[in-house]
Amino acid sequence: PGRAVKQGQIIGYVGQSGRATGPHLHYEFRIDGVHRNPLTVSLPKAMPIDRKYREDFTTVAKRIVAQLEQRKGAMVARLSPPERK
Repeated sequence: PGRAVKQGQIIGYVGQSGRATGPHLHYEFRIDGVHRNPLTVSLPKAMPIDRKYREDFTTVAKRIVAQLEQRKGAMVARLSPPERK
């Protein structure tokens, strides 16, 4: 707890344990030891992307968004165990 991470640093691996119904990464966000909702917590503003990198960034971002769009609606978990034969 309380460690800073750098962009691109591995913070965990996808796995499955306990009562998990599928592989997942458990993610918690705490401020001063108190759980917070990472979607609603107020974070500092990031510096804008330098103009000299913006075109490359936009190209990569569009490619990643397109990949994510292709996976919309994909089944990621099964509600019942597979049938035994």
